Amino acid sequence: MIHGSMNTRSVKMDISNSLVIIVRGEDPETMVTKGLGELDIKIPQKKIVIKPNLIANNPYPTTTSSKTVETIIKNLKKFKKEIIIAEGAGWTDTYTAYRDQGYQEIAKRHAVKLVDLNIDNYEIVKNPKAMVLEEYELPLTLKDSYLVSAAVLKVHSQAGVTLSVKNMLGATIGGHKGRFHRRGIHESIVDINLYKAPNLAIIDGREANVRGELGGEIQTFDLMIFSQDPVAADAVGANVLGVDPLSVKHLKLAQEKGLGIADLGKIDIRELK
Repeated sequence: MIHGSMNTRSVKMDISNSLVIIVRGEDPETMVTKGLGELDIKIPQKKIVIKPNLIANNPYPTTTSSKTVETIIKNLKKFKKEIIIAEGAGWTDTYTAYRDQGYQEIAKRHAVKLVDLNIDNYEIVKNPKAMVLEEYELPLTLKDSYLVSAAVLKVHSQAGVTLSVKNMLGATIGGHKGRFHRRGIHESIVDINLYKAPNLAIIDGREANVRGELGGEIQTFDLMIFSQDPVAADAVGANVLGVDPLSVKHLKLAQEKGLGIADLGKIDIRELK
């Protein structure tokens, strides 16, 4: 364990041009390649961390499809960086989900490391701008990384929606994620992103859970969302689900804290087929 303090300026992103790409289709390989091709991605960091949503040991769309993550890996290999898949599951053992949901196979095929963030080494950091998490256990796997949030399109019983920003609740130490709900779910989501926000957001919305985060009714949308502004990506995703993004407390708070744009009127949205 290491103690440290945050340079809060490092979490502020350039939100002057929040571009969101929507790719319509059914094939994840084609869609990811098209979507990432529209973004001017630069990766100065030495490592890339892909953070899927493996909240439970259930298949897509409750969790992120390994096929989608594999296509992300293929597209990011050109940057010649170390690539890591990292998750801290809440309702299952992380490595069990890796095994059962096909992640072990893609890790072997592409020489990618799998990390359980629940048991990762960490350092304690502080941020005076945090609302409820004055201290945070930052997993060292995430430190100094180019972070990709590979989320799925889902509603959430308490948070309204669970997309790129909410996905970061799994990027934390320990499997008992309920502690963040008790501290204030929306404030905790934003605080975690103040400590470490995604550099790239990808939301797989070919299908979506529209009744609950752990399953329920599935609806087909045949789209994926891509942005270097995770808040803007989530705003568009919320809108797809029929939810006003500014009615989602953590998205409104994230915009107020300078993490991105939640106002659809200020987002540059481009659709591809």
